[in-house]
Amino acid sequence: MKAIKFAEPWKVACVDQEMPTPKEGEALIKIHCAAICGSDIGAFRGTNGLVSYPRVIGHELSGEIVSIPDDPAQNPKGLKVGDRVAVDPYIYCGHCYACSIGRTNCCTSLKVLGVHVDGGMAEDFVHPADMLIPIPEGMSWELAPLSEPLTIALHALHRGQLKPGMHMAINGAGAIGLLAA
Repeated sequence: MKAIKFAEPWKVACVDQEMPTPKEGEALIKIHCAAICGSDIGAFRGTNGLVSYPRVIGHELSGEIVSIPDDPAQNPKGLKVGDRVAVDPYIYCGHCYACSIGRTNCCTSLKVLGVHVDGGMAEDFVHPADMLIPIPEGMSWELAPLSEPLTIALHALHRGQLKPGMHMAINGAGAIGLLAA
């Protein structure tokens, strides 16, 4: 299969690599769309100090389930082959203190797709089945990956405790700034 891989900063290529094989609790997804994030640009330029190389990029993803566990313990959302999904790109342990209070973004073992582990800018991708989010019929493959930056914008608005009639300033007109607006 084809994947977009950064060998090191400023060196990007479309490479051939082995088709991924799902492990226990993982689904195989045929990727239909992968958006480019500002952090991907930073990875390309070598200015994102968190990225380890070589790395397949891509964390804003939509695709179709090709295989998924039948066991409800491994597939708690009851997803099935053919379902359209977006991907939660933040792999967390679920057991540390931060995870126990719902702050999974602060997990002591946090791994971000395309940063710490290979991402999904590839033809096929495996990901934990419980970290897939169904997308509605009728939503385009191209729109679904924007669910990831939208959740960041909404989280910022929630943290700011904005209420109707309040004003806010947005510094930056990238995807997250525009979605916050």
